[in-house]
Amino acid sequence: MIVFSLAPTAEEETDFLAAGMPLVLVDASSSRLPCVVVDDLAGGEMSARHLIELGHRRIGFVGDEYPNRFGFGFHNLREQGYVRALEHAGLESGPHLIATGLFGREEARQSALRLLRLPDPPTAIVAGSDTQAMGVLAAARELGLDVPRQLSVVGYDDIEIAGYLGLTTINQSLYESGREGARLLLDSLEAVGGSPPVPVRRLLPLRLSLRHTTAPPPA
Repeated sequence: MIVFSLAPTAEEETDFLAAGMPLVLVDASSSRLPCVVVDDLAGGEMSARHLIELGHRRIGFVGDEYPNRFGFGFHNLREQGYVRALEHAGLESGPHLIATGLFGREEARQSALRLLRLPDPPTAIVAGSDTQAMGVLAAARELGLDVPRQLSVVGYDDIEIAGYLGLTTINQSLYESGREGARLLLDSLEAVGGSPPVPVRRLLPLRLSLRHTTAPPPA
C-alpha cells in the first residue's frame, strides 16, 4: 500500500507492522515506516522570503487549521516557516495576519477576505496550497485588487492548474514523490524473509516556480 498525505497514528503503524503489510508513506512522515517527504518548514520560509526580497513588509498567511480531523501537519509546518522568515527579517507576524480554516478554495476565499478587509491589509499573502491560493485570487477579484500590482500571492504544491493560472508557487516534485514512493514499495516487496520494512526517509528538493502573481508592493 502507498498512503498519500495521511500520516498513520502510532497505533496504526504498529498494526501495519504486525500485519507485515508493505507500506510506504508519501507526503507524510514516520520514524518506523518508509516515507517520501519534503521540508515543508523550509518551503513556507522560501515562500515568505521571496515576498520579503521583493520588498513586501506586511505579509499574510492563509492555510489549514491545526490540529485537524485528518491529522495533516504539513500546512502547520508551512505556517511555521512563514513566521520564521518574517521574524528573521524583523517583520510583524502576529496572529491577526494568519487566517486558517477548513481546507478548500471557498474557505480560503473567506479567510483571505478577512485579511484583505483589515484596516491595514497585507500587500502579499502566502497560501498553504495552490487550492487555497485560488481562493485568495478569488477574494482579490471580489475586492477589485489587481494581482500582482496591488496584491502578491504565492501558492504551494505546483499542481497542474497553477501553470495555467500563472501562479507563483513552491514546486514539491509531486510526480517524483509518487515515483519514489513506488520505488520504495517495490524495494519492500523484494525484501527477503518477511523482515519489517526499513524506515527509509527520502527527502525531495523544493524550488520556487516563479510566474505572474508576485511583484514588488505598490508604492
